[in-house]
Amino acid sequence: MDMNGKAKIDYSSETEEGSRVKFASSHPERRSVCWARRTTLELVLIIVCVVCLIVTVAMIILQAKRSGTNESSNHLCLTQDCVKAASALLEGMNQDVDPCDNFFEYACGSWNKVNVIPDDRSSYDTFAKLRDHLQSTLKDLLEHPVTDGDIEATRKAKYLYQSCVNETLIDERDIKPVQEFIEQLGGWPVADTNNSWSADKFDLIDLLVKLRHYNNKILVDQWVSADDKNSEVNIIQLDQPDLGMPSRDYFLKGRDDQVVKVYEELAVNVAVVFGANRTVAVEEMADMVDLEIQLANFNWSGYLSKIFEPVNITINDTEEVVIYAPDYLQNMVKIVNQTSNRTLANYLVWRIMMNRVTNLPEKYRNLRKEYNKIIFGSQSERSRWRDCVTYVNDNMGNAVGRMFVKDHFDEDSKDKALVMIHDIRDAFNTMLNEVNWLDEPTRKVAKEKADAIAEKIGYPPFIINDTEINLRYRYNDYKPDKYFENVLENIRNIALGNAEILREPVDRTQWSTTPAVVNAFYSSTKNQIMFPAGILQPPFYSKGYPKSLNYGGIGMVIGHEITHGFDDRGRQFDKDGNLKQWWDDDVIKRFKEKAQCIVDQYSNFTVPDVNINLNGIQTQGENIADNGGLKQAYRAYMKRMDGKSIHEGILPGLTHLSHQHLFFLNFAQVWCGSIRPEAAVNRVRTGLHSPGRFRVIGTLQNMKEFSEVYKCPKGSYMNPEVKCSIW
Repeated sequence: MDMNGKAKIDYSSETEEGSRVKFASSHPERRSVCWARRTTLELVLIIVCVVCLIVTVAMIILQAKRSGTNESSNHLCLTQDCVKAASALLEGMNQDVDPCDNFFEYACGSWNKVNVIPDDRSSYDTFAKLRDHLQSTLKDLLEHPVTDGDIEATRKAKYLYQSCVNETLIDERDIKPVQEFIEQLGGWPVADTNNSWSADKFDLIDLLVKLRHYNNKILVDQWVSADDKNSEVNIIQLDQPDLGMPSRDYFLKGRDDQVVKVYEELAVNVAVVFGANRTVAVEEMADMVDLEIQLANFNWSGYLSKIFEPVNITINDTEEVVIYAPDYLQNMVKIVNQTSNRTLANYLVWRIMMNRVTNLPEKYRNLRKEYNKIIFGSQSERSRWRDCVTYVNDNMGNAVGRMFVKDHFDEDSKDKALVMIHDIRDAFNTMLNEVNWLDEPTRKVAKEKADAIAEKIGYPPFIINDTEINLRYRYNDYKPDKYFENVLENIRNIALGNAEILREPVDRTQWSTTPAVVNAFYSSTKNQIMFPAGILQPPFYSKGYPKSLNYGGIGMVIGHEITHGFDDRGRQFDKDGNLKQWWDDDVIKRFKEKAQCIVDQYSNFTVPDVNINLNGIQTQGENIADNGGLKQAYRAYMKRMDGKSIHEGILPGLTHLSHQHLFFLNFAQVWCGSIRPEAAVNRVRTGLHSPGRFRVIGTLQNMKEFSEVYKCPKGSYMNPEVKCSIW
């Protein structure tokens, strides 16, 4: 009421919703007195509102029918989820950019300015932001005191975390645990101040096996997994290993290149920490780098026999193995035979020490700072607790996952994700009928493969079974006060656990990921898609989101993983996961022609700031999956909404955008992010995925439905004349 005791009427309106009347009284205790005075006025206003609302709804329905949209209502959605979603979308957008000129900048221009790359990162994107949030959740779980309610597995995870974050104790122990480990390896010649290391007693195979038992893959990468040609059987597999730097390209410019120099300097500094004379270290680490620039082969039978000896598996000369890099493996022996034992020993120990520096006190971890700055562009070390959360989740992921899903995972998400998977797989099968380069026999088998894809959502069931999850970690024995020893325990268990499965049949029920992970996966040998609990969160998915956002987010990810079964690699495996040519030669030829369009398109994209073009061949599998996945998700969304009386309100602040617009907008914002120039170079050289900018631009350039929704003129940047399409 005002000062005269009359009711104050606040007339307010909302776009396309009709008038809404609010009555406000400055004296709540006098409302009953006012009611009689304003009843007639209220009734009149209510009648007017109802009439306006009916007329407005009728006009909306009529307009929807005329325009051919599937939105049966465009009332505002003011739920908490909708308001949060609208806020996030608006915060990321740069609406000054024409979406037809550059949709990435339109969708992500503001996101990339607001979300500055942290000093300890080489890049920062939507995935990283969600991982940061997830890590904070896991930190809270791991820091909760051990109680009687903790099962053995979660108790061990907490002990491992405690050992990692206890910087005071790590500092007190200094490098003593590492020195003891180096002695077990037979010593590090460059740091041998007592001159006790002997070249005559050096056994290359013995040292390689010791390092492999600690999961270090040096000179040769060796592991056990499903045989590509018989996916029911595990087999030994051999490949060219990674080098000390992320890619061989870094070594190609020779030792005078700045990147090689900073790598060599890191090796020298670490050697000095362990007692090496700097002058000697400079000379011997230079020899080591020369070796790494050349690398190549040796006694395979003896090597493999010793690898499997601890798990009581005998290897003889008739053992079948899969070899991925025969040229490398054939030539390696020549270089090894021409290299001194001292240089070989220096190199092998250096490769494990390069990684183990991260398990030492901060003053030693800082030795990597300059190297990380040159290679990745990061300016500082990450928070210790973040490193420790990541480490524990990497090594006890199912125990950590049990804690996460128990307190933070909505079980309804599994059922709803399954519905979306079936929708999107149906959309893929429909698209198969429209692909004119397939013949009918191949089309039929492709549908069979799509229908046979197994789905794994959220988490493996065994993690909620106390007995079973404890059994999985029965060999893990962690001490809260011995972090370095815990690290060695982990890497040894990983190596031996992999060796143990050689004579076992392939376990198709096993997950290749753990629950608290922001990612998704496809296995070609199992014909299986996996969506862990960690990715079933905004902006990918929320049960309170409009379906347009869910299908544009996690829906596209689902379609992406399904399409991996039919990309340049996945198409070579049948529905049972066996490497088999189930396509006609002419069909394969037509597929490659279609794929070449994708290769050429992405190869013409230039990364800003570094002026380097993408490697379209290296990234083609992921690009094919992006293109196919988005089409499937959009079709599935449109079919799900078609003819349904589902009232999904428009988002506040985004009333000018239909849900079709929002589908593409949320898809794009999944890939918002920035990357430092150094990391961009590394991504182009080593990455299988295109940078987020081009995952958005390339995919949408090829999709006519996007151009129709956003009304992009033909010939504009986002609607080019030539479009690439496979699936």
